[in-house]
Amino acid sequence: MRQIQPRRAEFEKIVANDQQSFHWHHLVCKQFTAPYHYHPEYELIHICRGRGSRLVSDSIKHFGPGDLVFIAPNVPHIWQVSPECPEAETLYIQFLPEFLGAEFFKTPEMQTVWELMITARNGATFCAGVREEIAARLKKFPALNPSERLLELIAILLRLSQSPGIRSLGKDINRARLNQREEERISRAFKYLNENLTGLISQAEIARSVRLSSSAFSRLFKKTTGKCFMQVVNDLRIAQVCRLLAETDRTVAEIAYGCGFETLSHFNCQFRRIMKTVPSNYRHKLATIALGKRRA
Repeated sequence: MRQIQPRRAEFEKIVANDQQSFHWHHLVCKQFTAPYHYHPEYELIHICRGRGSRLVSDSIKHFGPGDLVFIAPNVPHIWQVSPECPEAETLYIQFLPEFLGAEFFKTPEMQTVWELMITARNGATFCAGVREEIAARLKKFPALNPSERLLELIAILLRLSQSPGIRSLGKDINRARLNQREEERISRAFKYLNENLTGLISQAEIARSVRLSSSAFSRLFKKTTGKCFMQVVNDLRIAQVCRLLAETDRTVAEIAYGCGFETLSHFNCQFRRIMKTVPSNYRHKLATIALGKRRA
């Protein structure tokens, strides 16, 4: 699977609909076509099907079915579907902060939702049980009338705000505002990484493909993501490794080489750096958790 590359975010204008005060969408496609972008709306995104990489603020992670992310206004983001996925499906909601009035989310009844919005200023994710519950509620949206959808959105926000284990995605950083050419370069670079993550990745080759010197590309990448190029490559590969450790019985060595690591020593070093443990302990912990759930 290939990796994510940074770029400058484009502004997206979401056109209003006189039939509803917020937007909800159900999308089935081969590839998400939205570029690296930002907009003034909050956005709640659920992935029904598909795998790939997502970049939200300075957080670069793999995603898969069940992924649920809440994004604040003006946070740049992009989802890239892996080439081996035949199809992707997503449900998402977008709404302006003031769509129910400038002070609605600051009322006492909405205090926990307001705190969630602050936590999500760089994006936020949720624990598995909450993701499954919200996914089931989102899938009912097509059958609801506009008034019912509005009430359900408020109920979803309240449920999310009261859930345990809310995790902020990114750091508070000074986000680069890129020009159109820089945005296009980052988009192409991100596409290249997503398509070639498990193979040999060359920063010089990517730089040539976007018509930049290696040093200029490195500066643009760091300005966009807050990370150096190879750090992002290793982060994405380790995320892929973790998924395969959880979902397959392949050996650690098979998984490491299959995810693009050329030596086990380098792989083990990167795994310890990112996961703060070794692969065998990580897999054992996952198995213990799964066994406990089956017995519950």
